[in-house]
Amino acid sequence: MSDGLDDVRVGLRCHDVHNGLRNVDPHSATAAPLADTRIVGMAASLASLIRGQDVISDSEALKSIVVEELDISPWAFKEAIGLLEQAGMIDDVQRRGQKIVSFTETVPFHQDLYQRLGGTWRDGEPSQLEQEMLAVVDRLAFSPVPAEEMENELGLDRGDVPRLLEVGKASDLIKGVSLIDGEVLYSPFFGFENPDLLTQLLQDHGTGRFAEELAAVRNHQGLPFNEVDYPALADAVSRGFIAAPTVLRPDKVEQSFATLPYLPDKTLLTVRKAVLEKALAVVACVRCGEHFGGATKAHAPARLLTALLDPNRNYSLAPHGSHKRQYQVLYKLQIVDFIPSGNWVYPKLIVTDDNVEAVRLARDLLTYGEPMEDRTGDDTAKDLLSLKSPYQAPMQTVSRRREKKTLNDREYRALMATAMGRAAL
Repeated sequence: MSDGLDDVRVGLRCHDVHNGLRNVDPHSATAAPLADTRIVGMAASLASLIRGQDVISDSEALKSIVVEELDISPWAFKEAIGLLEQAGMIDDVQRRGQKIVSFTETVPFHQDLYQRLGGTWRDGEPSQLEQEMLAVVDRLAFSPVPAEEMENELGLDRGDVPRLLEVGKASDLIKGVSLIDGEVLYSPFFGFENPDLLTQLLQDHGTGRFAEELAAVRNHQGLPFNEVDYPALADAVSRGFIAAPTVLRPDKVEQSFATLPYLPDKTLLTVRKAVLEKALAVVACVRCGEHFGGATKAHAPARLLTALLDPNRNYSLAPHGSHKRQYQVLYKLQIVDFIPSGNWVYPKLIVTDDNVEAVRLARDLLTYGEPMEDRTGDDTAKDLLSLKSPYQAPMQTVSRRREKKTLNDREYRALMATAMGRAAL
């Protein structure tokens, strides 16, 4: 099944499968047949997090981050480390008893990362079902397929199809739209990897509300939305057509922020999507501070990011009186650290290639359609970066919004029909 995929795409889709299975109870039997694929995906997530940091001196602290933020369970952490060690991406692993104490990372650039992990996955002799799942996810990320045609097109074992659909739909790796002639299957990765195409299709074939609401996102990337004010946009996010990371607002309400990441470098949509995902997290975090900061509501988030990227400021902002909050969004994603300064701390960018690019990309998205001003003051920056909000990546947003559809399937008939003929576009 996976023979048609090179090692790079195999590694990428293992990562995608893990991101989908984060939506499934880890103790559920549903995901058990994909355990080997998932551990490779976990290793990819871990490698993307630590790339460029050179020395990881406190593995227990890292484990607490990845357990909470990447859904890498404690029992799988050692296995993921071992797999990265086997793939030659980390070395000098120091252990104390059963615990990993520290190690050094030599994680390669994203394409090489996926190629090595893809080869490791093949060496593990994955089951037929695992090979079929990767083939299905990769195919549906390209364009939708009628459910009745998927089996023959991919050469799937007929007996495996019900299980593939069960796992795929439970994890939101596979979604469907019911049309006149039957169900059409697609993956949210179709939307995430083809934002230009999906936006054009929504404008050309959707209701008039789509064009109006998508224009609002273009003018304010990271647009906070709800089902009442933006029903078409909310529906497209729920179906996985539009990327929308989510954070918990100070009033404990989950808030999603819609984005249309138009990118000159299309690898940011596939093999370098870890950078884009970090950028979307930054966008969601600073937009939340901008819109929902209450009495300390902050403004001009792009100026904050400009300040954070300034080498003349040592990629940091002035100390402030808030105590270090270990589990803030950007800290958990290893984008910023909090450096002690007497009884205070100051936020400092963890300067890796990925982090610098992610923050620059976030700044560019924020300034698309908006005027960019000079650097922000430290008080504003403090309010934005000290927001303590659990974060949900776009795939998790799709899962948590599963029951919040505001439009019926027929609104997507023309869109899906056109998307299925993508090769002719």
